[in-house]
Formats: sequence, structure tokens, C-alpha cells
Amino acid sequence: MKRNLWVLTILFGLVILRTPAEELLDSDTRQIVAACMVLEAGGEGIQGMQAVLNVILNRADGCLDKMRQQTVKYAAFSCMSSIWKCENPDFAPLFERAKNQTKVYKQALQLITQMEEGTLVDNTGGATHFHASSIRPYWADSLRYLTTIGNHIFYVEHNRKTASR
Repeated sequence: MKRNLWVLTILFGLVILRTPAEELLDSDTRQIVAACMVLEAGGEGIQGMQAVLNVILNRADGCLDKMRQQTVKYAAFSCMSSIWKCENPDFAPLFERAKNQTKVYKQALQLITQMEEGTLVDNTGGATHFHASSIRPYWADSLRYLTTIGNHIFYVEHNRKTASR
């Protein structure tokens, strides 16, 4: 009996060590990131939203506590333009637009959970930038092409190391 209790104590401790609360996204950040994923790539399905999530995570250098900052940063994602440079941004309209796509929004939240658990694969190969294939932004030539997913083209800085390249 003592041995079983000891084993359970160790297993419980390992679970706590594996997912410390300070590494998980708070509710507001989850909503902001999910809204960005849906509004930027909801029409691209799970793969497209996964790619946007990976770009956010890559920009944050894998630090979950930097994801909100990277998502709402000026000029980072066009879907966030309504809150750029606002001292007290109102995210409600963005959340409403994203949540109106109920199925896609739920998929975005599931992808975020996978990321928090460490099981999300980086389908971009380490990308930090992307754009729609219908445009060619001025900055694209200064970056290294990585992949195309749906209607988005993904890049990384030339000097940045990527996992798969």
C-alpha cells in the first residue's frame, strides 16, 4: 500500500512538472491568438490555422508568455489592425468575428491546446513571416522562402536557424 501511494505521488509530481501553470496561456491570450488564427487563416482549414499559430510561436521564440505581445504587435497581423496603437484596445469585435465561425474557432482552440501540451508540429518549418499568395509584400525578398500552405507563403529570416532546414 505504501509503495502504491509512493508511485502515485511520483506520477502526480511528474504531471505537474510537465505542465506548469505559468507556461500555459491565460484566457485572454488564448482568445487573442485563436481570433488571429481564425481571421488570418480560418478559410485555410486546420493546416492554415496551425501554420499561423506556429508563426506566432516562432516569433515568440517558443515562449508562451510572449505570444500575446507578438500577436497584437503593430503590423504583425493584418486582422489586428483595428487595435494597433490603441492605448486600450477593444478586442470584442475581433473575438465576435472569430467566434461566429464556431467550428473553426473550436478547432483553433484545440490547436492551441496541442501547442500548450507540446504536441503541435511546426508545419511551417520555423517560419516567422507569411503573406497571402495573391500579393508580394516589399519584405518578402529579404527573407528565405520555406513553404506554401494553402494560399499563404511562409518565410524566415536568412540568419535564423530552423529545426528542419
